[in-house]
Amino acid sequence: MSAKHDNAHHDAHLVRNFGIVLAGLTVLGIIIAILARMVYSNFAATTGIYDQNIEARLAPVGQVNTSGETVTLAGSAPTAGAAPAATPVAASPGEAAYNQVCFACHAQGIAGAPKLGDAAAWEARIAQGNDTLYKHAIEGFTGSAGMMPPKGGAVDMADEDIKGAVDFMVRAAQGSSAAAVPAAVTAPPVVDSVVVAPTTDAEPAVAVAGKGKEVYDAVCFACHTPGAAGAPKFGDAAAWSVRVAKGMELLYDHSINGFMGEAGLMPPKGGRPDFSDADIKAAVDYMTSNSQ
Repeated sequence: MSAKHDNAHHDAHLVRNFGIVLAGLTVLGIIIAILARMVYSNFAATTGIYDQNIEARLAPVGQVNTSGETVTLAGSAPTAGAAPAATPVAASPGEAAYNQVCFACHAQGIAGAPKLGDAAAWEARIAQGNDTLYKHAIEGFTGSAGMMPPKGGAVDMADEDIKGAVDFMVRAAQGSSAAAVPAAVTAPPVVDSVVVAPTTDAEPAVAVAGKGKEVYDAVCFACHTPGAAGAPKFGDAAAWSVRVAKGMELLYDHSINGFMGEAGLMPPKGGRPDFSDADIKAAVDYMTSNSQ
């Protein structure tokens, strides 16, 4: 009886231990299932965002518009003939004339031009009187500090517009609130209501191949139309032949990095450092091809 009782007690003890182990495994399995569900939900959320990012990156740059409605994409440049919505409106005709022509030298201090807003540089000039400033700006002037091409190279611009530009720069030098002084030339100028947007050197050559005239009209015309500062005039085959004979690479280098020679000077990128090397090369190609 004692042996039988011991066996029964042993079996009961074994069953109880087995039940405890089984219950423990069940609880552990539930905990693991809960943790797995939580981890999976976080992974699914992260994966969903990642997938959305991939879809955004792989999305086509444009889509075919079959609705017949005009659609303007954010960041897209306005086309010729359309009024560019993002183009800032000049506060005065004088500021508009400055943004179109005078900025090429006065924004960077090219060829001895006093910078816009530089009170010290303008003080002696303002002391000469407005009539002298107008005369030098319209007819041109060469002094010990530098030179001023007639009307900044825009010989077709009205005298009143040039005077307005002078007044705008004088007000800026005197700290007038009527003249906002930009820290640097960051926005492309407006030429005949068309925004000439600088490209990047990363763009393929074919993208800038037809841009030479646009860059010329925006920058290079200021000196190359009147032949200011010794610049060879646009279309002057004799003046350009000597330079072309030295090789296009040298022309590119002088146009991009600047050059001071016996006949005159070439400011780096015509005073527009925001234009890419490819833009400047395209303008050089345009001028040389039209001077042969």
